[in-house]
Parts: sequence; structure tokens; C-alpha cells
Amino acid sequence: MITAPNALDVLERICTDVIAPSATETDSLGRFPRASIDALAKGGLLGLTCATEVGGGGGSFADAARVVRRLAATCGSTAMITGMHYAATAAIEAHAPRSTREAVASGRHLSTLAFSETGSRSQFWAPLSSARFDGDDVVLNASKSWITSAGEADSYVWTSRPAEGDSGASLWLVPSNTAGLAIVAPFDGFGMRGNASSALNATDARLPRTSLLGTDGGGLDIALSVVLP
Repeated sequence: MITAPNALDVLERICTDVIAPSATETDSLGRFPRASIDALAKGGLLGLTCATEVGGGGGSFADAARVVRRLAATCGSTAMITGMHYAATAAIEAHAPRSTREAVASGRHLSTLAFSETGSRSQFWAPLSSARFDGDDVVLNASKSWITSAGEADSYVWTSRPAEGDSGASLWLVPSNTAGLAIVAPFDGFGMRGNASSALNATDARLPRTSLLGTDGGGLDIALSVVLP
């Protein structure tokens, strides 16, 4: 377990030994920096903001910002992936089951946000994607336009319209291997080309109701008060 006070020392070694040597190739080839992310996971940096009670570092948002700033000086793609992971982790820490929190804290689980949608003009507070309860399950349909680490993360913190009700938004923790999810096209952007920011569709993607983070319709409050900081 890493703690916030020694996080930057560990990070400095990882940046020098692992991330910097591959940064140019990561960008030029548009290749996800898996070795860099694995090194951050092994070094405890992916679990830095998780509570100590689940094996995390107990770090603050300010600690996370320092990590991302240092990463950005070496590899923009790795910084983007880690920053989005920290944002998703905030929601996971607040509302996900302990087993998931422990997996994130140990570095075994990389997450990211799935907020931006086709047609919403990035207005995540007004999602167009749908959720429908079906017995003990929820069924998701969406056209997500911009997901960092698409196909590489273990889960997505996912926005949709409420499954029940006409206003607000809901948040779901969606495993990336859920049937019905499909990357529309590989990412080929300008800069940060290794961060796998791709469009992703959900077609009748089914997962347990227990994947709901918080309450149905209460996702906007979580996004504003927990994720955005």
C-alpha cells in the first residue's frame, strides 16, 4: 500500500524507468501505454485516492492532481488515462461495493468515465442514453462519443437517463466486458494518441440492478459533487 506522502517519490521512479522511455512511441503509434499503467498499478498509484480501510493510499484530490501533473510532463496519454481513472474512482469510492473498491485500491481494476454522448454536445447533465429495469437487471442503450481507455479499462462509470422517472440522470458501474458493448471506431486523434478515447455503443447491454451507483435519478448530484471535483 502506498501513502500520499511517498507517492511522488514512487511516481518519479516510474516516470523515469518506465513511462519516459516509451512516451514517444506511445504517441506516434497511438498505442495504449499498458506497461506504464501496470507500473502505476503495481506502485500503488492507481489506488492512491482509495480509502486506507480498503487498502488504498487515502490520498486527496490534490494528491491526485499532483500525480497527473507529473505524468503529463512525461506522457500525455498516461496522464489522461490516470486522471479519468481518479475521477471514476471518486464515484466508486462513494457508492460501489467494497469488493470493487478493494480491487481498485490494489491496482487490479482500472476505471474511467463514460459521460459524453452523441447528440448531447458533451452536456453530461442531460444524457440521451436510456436505462430500463427488467426484473433484477437493467438494460442500457447508448451511443457514447468519447470514452478514455475504451476497451482497455475494466469498468465505465456510465451516465444514462433514469430507468424510472422523467428527469435527472443515473450512474452505473458497467464492466467493460458486458455483452452488447462495442467500440465504434479506434481512436486516431491529434495528441495524447495512446489514451484510447473512442466512441462506444451499448445495444441492450444487460447488467444487474446492483450496478447502480447511488439512486436512480440521483446521478447528476454525484457527478457534480463527487466526480467533477
